[in-house]
Formats: sequence, C-alpha cells, structure tokens
Amino acid sequence: MVFSSVLSEAAFLLARALFALVVGYLALGNILDLESSVGYAKSKGAPLASVTVPLGSLGLIAGAIAVLVGVYPAVGALAVIVFLVPITGIMHDFWTLEGQDRQNEQIHFLKNVGLIGGALVFLALSSVVWPLAVGVGL
Repeated sequence: MVFSSVLSEAAFLLARALFALVVGYLALGNILDLESSVGYAKSKGAPLASVTVPLGSLGLIAGAIAVLVGVYPAVGALAVIVFLVPITGIMHDFWTLEGQDRQNEQIHFLKNVGLIGGALVFLALSSVVWPLAVGVGL
C-alpha cells in the first residue's frame, strides 16, 4: 500500500491542495486579466495566443481540480503537463535576457519546472487508490 498511515494520507492531500492552489491561481490570473495575458504571450511569440491562453488556462484549472479532488487525476495531471512543457520554454526564455529580466524569467521557468515535476508525480500515482479523494479515474 502506497499510503500506509494517516500522516501520509494527509500529506498527500496537502500536496494535492497546494499544487491545485498554485496552478489554479496562476491560470485564474490569466483569465481575469486576459487582455494583458494574451498581449504578453503574443510579445513572447506564443502561437495563437488569443486562443491558447484562455483555453490553456481553463485546462490548467480543470487539471488542478482533477488532481485536488481525485477525479480522473491522470487526465488532470496530463493537462497541466501538456500546457506547461511547451509554454515554459516559450514564455520564460531567460537565456535570451539580461539582468533583472533574466532573473525574473528564470524564477518563472524554474517554478514551472517544479510544477511539471509535481504533475508527473501525480501522473505516476494515478493508478493507485488516492486517500481522501473521490476516486474516479481511468
């Protein structure tokens, strides 16, 4: 059994909640200031930014909720990964910048890498029964 104690079950729920909070907060920020988010994405060369920013943000919110509540967590984790992998390199290209801009983009790049890592853990664990979750999955 992967989760053999109440402490491990609670820690896993807390991890899901923190992950969902961060991913959902970032995506909701994009949606609430869509004009700026699309404009920034266009300035970075993101393809079809007026479509991909809102759709990707909705996908991130759905993925965050799926991981949090344990409803199709593999699909939710994959949605987060599929959005973050390409967009991290496009939007946070710190290696092309200098000074404070470089540092800011590097922080966002590394934050996204950490979120991708978390999503990969949830994907890897999606085939086991999750404690304190709805428990619907593939």
